[in-house]
Amino acid sequence: MKHLSGVLSQAGRPHLPLTLPDGSRLLLLPAGGRMLGLFPAGDDENFLWTNPALAAADSAKAYFARDGWPNPGGDRTWLAPEIELFIGDLQRVPETYAVPPSLDPGAWQVTAADAAGATLVTTARLSLLQSRRTVEARLEKAYRPAVNPLPALAGLRYAGYTQRTTLELEPVADSTTPVRLGVWNLLQLPPPGEMLIPTWSATPPQVVFGTPAAGELETEPRLVRWRMGGPGGDAKIALKAALLAGRAGHLCRAAAADSWNLVVRQFAVEPAGDYVDALWTDPANAGWVFQACCVRSGAERFNELEYHAPAVSSESGRNRATDESQVWAFRGPAAAIAEAARLLLGAKLAL
Repeated sequence: MKHLSGVLSQAGRPHLPLTLPDGSRLLLLPAGGRMLGLFPAGDDENFLWTNPALAAADSAKAYFARDGWPNPGGDRTWLAPEIELFIGDLQRVPETYAVPPSLDPGAWQVTAADAAGATLVTTARLSLLQSRRTVEARLEKAYRPAVNPLPALAGLRYAGYTQRTTLELEPVADSTTPVRLGVWNLLQLPPPGEMLIPTWSATPPQVVFGTPAAGELETEPRLVRWRMGGPGGDAKIALKAALLAGRAGHLCRAAAADSWNLVVRQFAVEPAGDYVDALWTDPANAGWVFQACCVRSGAERFNELEYHAPAVSSESGRNRATDESQVWAFRGPAAAIAEAARLLLGAKLAL
């Protein structure tokens, strides 16, 4: 964490380092409302992916000064549906896709910070591109400790956090058709890696875009396994609530020889929840809760573990909700990491 914090300081980027009571170390970047770094006690290797430009102060400063959406990495929060907030023309998605700057980087402020965690808040005025309306949303993200779920498993270094995200929508002028938006959390992780998604049945995921390379994507009786490291272009998959067990994990090699990283996110799944994210090619096909994305083109290459929360509505009485998730990260030898993956995800690993 010391190196990343030093780079941000030299590049003139405000940030907030935190050490939780269990020794987990967090690095928050208010611009974008991001959890940029997650480190176990006594270890300076980040569990999360950060943009290669952040390796040095000069390149970081130049990166943040450029035009366009900044993607420093880490764990960020967007809102869904994507087709309303990010895509101007569904017939020309690549040409009209843009991140709303009022959301990311937004105008996040640190409203609380102490030994128990920190809280970030922003208010964004958003354009709904398909329905041609505007709405104002308030987001609050509170970071707190997350108890190690495997304290008795020897040989592992641990870091984690709990994230409580509250979304509140302002009422809109046209109350006959309420606005529905949902929290969308996206965790960026280092490639190459393997995404492990526990499910209740052996149903293949939906391919959102791109094509996973041959042999990468496997559907087991209670697990979707995506080895996200082969050649090819960007790709993304999605699953609906009825299939999901409420956890997903990402496995990759650590910097030290014979050492591995396993990052697990636990999130709530409501089978009857109002999940509003839809397919680009079929806007009526909504309800997608979990997504995994492999970005392997260009200079910024990463894997992404994404989940959605049920939507809130601009209707009075339904305009505010809080979502909670935990991120548990482990680093250690192959045998211990394989056992952690078995216990938390039901995955059998041959490391």
